[in-house]
Amino acid sequence: MCGRYTVRDTQAVQREYGAVIKPSYNVAPSQDVLVVTDKAETMKWHYSPTWAKEPMNLINARSETLKEKPSFKMAKRCLIVADGWVEWLREGDKKQPYFFHMNNNLFTFAGIYTEYQGVKGCAIITKEANEKLSKIHNRMPVMLKHNEGRDWLNGKDVYSSSLSERIDYYPVSTMINSPSNNIPECIKPLEVPSAVDDCADVTSGYDRGNYE
Repeated sequence: MCGRYTVRDTQAVQREYGAVIKPSYNVAPSQDVLVVTDKAETMKWHYSPTWAKEPMNLINARSETLKEKPSFKMAKRCLIVADGWVEWLREGDKKQPYFFHMNNNLFTFAGIYTEYQGVKGCAIITKEANEKLSKIHNRMPVMLKHNEGRDWLNGKDVYSSSLSERIDYYPVSTMINSPSNNIPECIKPLEVPSAVDDCADVTSGYDRGNYE
């Protein structure tokens, strides 16, 4: 799952989408996030179907079952602007956060949204992680290039992109675990001893939580 992400290059955001935002080094669920539909707008990062009696507050949706789950039948499509995200690797009884990025370049996640009790909320689409990224987590967000983003908004299922092959990652401080921390130090490279590079298959087992 994707439980944190970043949007740091505000000049690139303004240039690409005409939106003026503050940089964020620790975007967390339930916060206001920049989303692209037919325009750039802000939504809450949590999703509840319109028919739900109580908020479900989903933050991720599996691409494999997106068209099957009742929760997503009425969903509309969007793009969620980002330039990196965080996953956690379970190491014994601890969880080590890792920051994933594409040379710090801007990209978008495939997303869905709906309006629940008068508030628009979105979720990030995920898929099975590629071989490189699966050393940290068995899921990853669906990343889209510019033309792929247009296709996604127009109803085409785009779940495979060459962008995912350009991702690098490194460990960061656990300060990113707290949404109240939103400073550059959250994603500063951390030197920690790890056997990740030698792992053939590490799945952390937290592909649960705010999923449908």
